[in-house]
Amino acid sequence: MRLALCVPCLVAGLLLGAPARTAQAVDPKVKKWVEVFEDRKNAHDPFEQDKREKAIRELGKIGGTDAARAILDVFEDPFIHLHDRAVSAWIQMLRGSNAADTQTFLSNRALKHRNPAVRAGAAVALGITGGPELETILRTAAKSERDGSVMAELARAAAGLRGEPKLAGAFTKALKHKDGYAVLYAAEAVARYDGADGAKPLIAALKHRSPIARAGAIYALQKVDALPADKLDVLFKDKHHAPLMALAESLEFRTKATPCPGAGITTLERLLAHSSWRVRVAAVQGALRLWAKEIVDPLIARLGVEEGRVKEDVRRALETYTGQAIGDDPELWTAWWRQKRKEFDAGERPKPDHAGNIRFRDAAAQPGGGSKTVAFYKMPLLSRHLAFIFDLSGSFRYAARKSDKDGPTKLDVLRAEMEKTLDGLDSERYFDIVVYRYYSEYPPQTKLTRALGKMQRAAKGTVRKARDWMNRQEAKGWAAFYEPLTALFAEEVDTVVLLSDGDPSRGRYERSTRLIHEFSRINRFHRVAVNTILVGTKNTDREFMQDLAGATAGRFQEADGK
Repeated sequence: MRLALCVPCLVAGLLLGAPARTAQAVDPKVKKWVEVFEDRKNAHDPFEQDKREKAIRELGKIGGTDAARAILDVFEDPFIHLHDRAVSAWIQMLRGSNAADTQTFLSNRALKHRNPAVRAGAAVALGITGGPELETILRTAAKSERDGSVMAELARAAAGLRGEPKLAGAFTKALKHKDGYAVLYAAEAVARYDGADGAKPLIAALKHRSPIARAGAIYALQKVDALPADKLDVLFKDKHHAPLMALAESLEFRTKATPCPGAGITTLERLLAHSSWRVRVAAVQGALRLWAKEIVDPLIARLGVEEGRVKEDVRRALETYTGQAIGDDPELWTAWWRQKRKEFDAGERPKPDHAGNIRFRDAAAQPGGGSKTVAFYKMPLLSRHLAFIFDLSGSFRYAARKSDKDGPTKLDVLRAEMEKTLDGLDSERYFDIVVYRYYSEYPPQTKLTRALGKMQRAAKGTVRKARDWMNRQEAKGWAAFYEPLTALFAEEVDTVVLLSDGDPSRGRYERSTRLIHEFSRINRFHRVAVNTILVGTKNTDREFMQDLAGATAGRFQEADGK
């Protein structure tokens, strides 16, 4: 899976233990923080990274050419969480008093850097903060860029610029790029700047080898109302789920190809009945984006067919649209809708989140779906393809209750809860347990550990193996969430249960807002729901866990069941 920023190769000096060298800083204020960042102890000691994080933040406050240049080598640092912090520092600089100098440096130097991670980071920062003044810079960069991850960020930056830049034709050529994500975001830029005039190259992109590229072309064509109606049957023959997921998302545009009422609802019904659960989940979200009376009957019809996670999504969608908590019995819903249909008014559609999704209203999970009801920390588990991700960092050695320091640890309680859950899993479910750690070493060492190695049926032997694995686990190291979540994309996992006592402390994205934003973006064509369970008390941790669940159609719960 293509990540938002490519992973840079580590320079030889770093691997040999030498700290990265930044360009000579002229500004004494910059030099002060560069010295903190480059200090050998700070650079090599995993426990000293907070000092380097602070140095990057302070450089972000200073801004200007010297500060922007000083951060370049951060993209080659083995502590990869610093790469995203470097981008954030550039963003901060572009909003500060020295914004003009910073923008000039990023445009003239960073976008031309040998390291594609630097170029991609510069594109992200410029795109978030820039406006029409960047049109020539982005057009020139797009013309010469070959790396797919950088092209994706250039196109995404262009699509999100403020004001009215003139970038017609700037990303048309990128629609032929071999990288699917480059085409996905190029299609967004073409839709914005070329409009219907960009239809011909977008239609050509419907035949791209990458399903992500085809998905981007479909969504863009719908956005400019240029998808030929006779292409719908062809789209349904696509063997990959992503293009049809994009079609589901695009129903909200109510185009000539998919009007509502009319062909848009017929298309929704076909998508809701598709063989891929991912397409059906995207169709449920597509129904909410459409936000029309005509979605109710198709959703009620699916209640009698679906099971597990998809059935729960259908029920939650009905509750979100109607405001009613009727359960998952289609006959009850049919009876209620027969009485209310004529005068029913759902009101204005809720505001979409940053990923464009309409979030489900909070409501209790309902047992059902044809599976034996089992819970984890009192959270009902409805999915038949379920993965657990546990934060087993060093903090899980602490007492579960602050008032009982000699009582069971967080890990002790987790083992006991997992024991009960394993005992309740029926043999029709598939599951695995995953832990991803950063160890206290230099260069940083990571390890993805799994109880079963892959998703397996919950047979007696498999459950026994998982139980033995849990009993051997220790609380140590630092936890990361982004990496294990994305690692599960390669398997048939529709739901993850993530248990933690707060934000992750390491990983490519370890700050809550950035992790949620980037995971939501990369999860667009996977639609994995993340149910979160918080073993902690801080409000910031609660906000992160609640938002991650909400952004992924998951559920949040505290460890005590609240």
